[in-house]
Amino acid sequence: MTSDMLRHTPDLSDVLYQFAIDYPEPDAAQLDAYVRAYPQHATALTEFAIELAIDALFVNEEAPAADLSDNDVDNAMSRFHNRLYAVRAPTSRTTEPPPASPTNPFAALDRTAMRQAAQQLHANSVFIMKLRDRQIYPHTMSDGFYRAAADAANSSLDVVIAHFAGQQTLAAGQRYKSDGKPATGAMESFEEAVRNSGLTPEQEAYLLSL
Repeated sequence: MTSDMLRHTPDLSDVLYQFAIDYPEPDAAQLDAYVRAYPQHATALTEFAIELAIDALFVNEEAPAADLSDNDVDNAMSRFHNRLYAVRAPTSRTTEPPPASPTNPFAALDRTAMRQAAQQLHANSVFIMKLRDRQIYPHTMSDGFYRAAADAANSSLDVVIAHFAGQQTLAAGQRYKSDGKPATGAMESFEEAVRNSGLTPEQEAYLLSL
């Protein structure tokens, strides 16, 4: 966003034009920067960025658009949306909601599967429950940890990204406040969650190295 034009006339057409010049193959972080600068154009910018990303997909696949199925396009749009939600949370200034009821890959784990996931991540059940209950700010997690968490949960990377970007929820059987309302846990950064889960120094070092 280096054009002086946008500083004086931030009309939608000008913003979209400059966005296309700056980022012909946009990613979620680049879109987020524009949305933060021009929140009044958030929806139009998001739709335009997805169109640019789909166009780039056609080019990068070195195939005509007709050879790409609707499923290819849907998957590309889903990946773009999921990454955008992960980039924006938890400090987004837009009013667009996250995906409705994203799949929680950790909620389906029974005790045995939870222990196995903890072992694979070099963690413990306390840490896995923080992942399950979305108690960790997603923007503080590394790409390496996202991949490791997806492997441990036997899930896809897209599903795990969407899960962590969702709103904090309570799992069945969790505690309630005295007034009968559910009490969600305090949010932590990734490093805080690692330090406050009763892990061994070796486990902490492994997770923080991802």
